[in-house]
Amino acid sequence: MNWNQFIDRDRNRVAWWLYLTALALGVVYVGYSFVGMFVLGVFFYYAARPISDHISKHIDNDGLAAGLTLAGIVTPILLIVVYVALAGLRDVSSLSGMPGTGLLAPLLNVESLSTNQQSFVETLLNDPLQIQSADTGRIQQVATAALSALGTVANVLIVLSLAFGLAFFLLRDDDRIAAWFTDEIAPEGSAGHAYAYAVDDELETVFFGNVLFVLTMAVLAAIVYYGFNFVAPPALTIPFAILLALLTGITSLIPLVVGKVIYVPLVAYLALVASTQGGVAMIYPIGLLVVSFLALDILPQTFLQPYISGNDIHVGIMMFAYILGPMLFGWYGFFLLPLFFVLVIQAVRIVVTDLLHGEELTPDVDAAPSLGERDLGDLGDEDESDDSASTSS
Repeated sequence: MNWNQFIDRDRNRVAWWLYLTALALGVVYVGYSFVGMFVLGVFFYYAARPISDHISKHIDNDGLAAGLTLAGIVTPILLIVVYVALAGLRDVSSLSGMPGTGLLAPLLNVESLSTNQQSFVETLLNDPLQIQSADTGRIQQVATAALSALGTVANVLIVLSLAFGLAFFLLRDDDRIAAWFTDEIAPEGSAGHAYAYAVDDELETVFFGNVLFVLTMAVLAAIVYYGFNFVAPPALTIPFAILLALLTGITSLIPLVVGKVIYVPLVAYLALVASTQGGVAMIYPIGLLVVSFLALDILPQTFLQPYISGNDIHVGIMMFAYILGPMLFGWYGFFLLPLFFVLVIQAVRIVVTDLLHGEELTPDVDAAPSLGERDLGDLGDEDESDDSASTSS
């Protein structure tokens, strides 16, 4: 090869690298613009993958298994959302002081409307025929508010649809993606392969385990709260029981605190009400406190959380991830920061020590062995067995 051919080849490679860099910047921009959708889709993927893998053992079609998995997840979620919405509408309607707008209270912030706008909404609900004589400006204001609310709902539905779509394609094609990564980027036995394996395994543990734990805690809380309402007198019943049960499940992600954020203020409220009832009414909030402490505190921390979520996750790190994520990024930070922390933790475990000491990169775990799989050096046999067990659609 003469000098001119070398220059031409080098120039060609430089041009391709510049072009690929521009494409990579475009991908980064698109990912940043829709980061919420992407991290939500990744969350759905890892939360659904164990279920999809189980279904794939009985169905020889990856696409069908992924579709059935997501359908089995979406349907219960929609039913829960509808039930909570209807329960909230029913409860809030009894608290609303504006005639005819009780059912709209959760969907329309009536208090934020002006007096004229509230009057228009009341007229619209109680006597629609009077709208013909209403001021055009008031109609436009209410219509603008309604369109804004519909736009928000549409955006939420679009994000959810795209996230489920991303999860579907990941569930269907994850074996192909893993095979391409192993063949072209990080072969078996390399540090990159061990790092990817550790991150993948940890994300499944974090997302699937925590989702399962939240659902379990929400069911336990619902049993406790509705059981209390069944035996308690009407004056001491728990308001918004289903909503409080779901909130108890969500707050159970906070280590050590578990459900205390919900049931302790609830017991304090019921004790205040019971103090005005006299007699033996105080026994009801005391009984709720004891049952909640056992069923929503001791039982989860002692048995459920280690069994469901696994013992490899550092609860303190995950606590900061779940709390600081929404504060830093917004709603999607609840999924983004745990994912980022997992990437950091596994990099520290596998890569950082070798880099700092100038040693050859290996798949061995050199730091924090308790935060994941301890032996990542021999993954070839396991990966091959997984590939042979899974078939492509």
